[in-house]
Amino acid sequence: MFRKLKTYQFYQSDSESNKNIVNVDVYYESLCSDSKRWIVYQLAPSYPELKHHIHVTLVPYGKATHHRESKTGPWQFSCQHGSSECRGNKAHACAIHAIQSSEAAENHQSLMVNLVVCAMSAGTPATAVPQCAEDVGLSTETQKLISDCISSPLADNLLVANGDKTDALQSPLRFVPTIVINGLYSKENQDEAIRNFTNLICRHLTPKPSVCSSESAEN
Repeated sequence: MFRKLKTYQFYQSDSESNKNIVNVDVYYESLCSDSKRWIVYQLAPSYPELKHHIHVTLVPYGKATHHRESKTGPWQFSCQHGSSECRGNKAHACAIHAIQSSEAAENHQSLMVNLVVCAMSAGTPATAVPQCAEDVGLSTETQKLISDCISSPLADNLLVANGDKTDALQSPLRFVPTIVINGLYSKENQDEAIRNFTNLICRHLTPKPSVCSSESAEN
């Protein structure tokens, strides 16, 4: 079902030697059409040329809420697009955590971006994570970590952590996806990220890499 998504496997390992880095935090939801559009049509095509110049943090949660009745009670979540989205957000959070826990550090960013792009390109982003984990070449160990996490209390805890991070930025988010540059939100950056992510990154890079003088960065 997801075999066509293997076209995204051109992503390569990240370099830690280039210090000209823009921090990019992406606050998104697994079933949000605007999130899907931005990840597939802005992040995915720009990533191969920008990967050595950005540090991407992916935060699946969006306009969800969470609470529990007591300090030891189970977490309860409500997501903008229903319970399926909550399950999808947990699966994405589990995959990101498993990659960070199990894969080689130099590959973390590319594998996380690769997997999220794969899942958000699928017809059912909320359930695509296990297949995408295989398709993007995660190790057997990492795939098992994801599978074990998805239906465990760890998934709840990861989603709560994403919720706390999201709420600390804006509560609730004004728009999903929200793109934050170097830890600071601005409407100017948000609007430009939605229109032309490459241009936004290039505007924050000094010196500017060759991608910033290419036709793709000028459109």
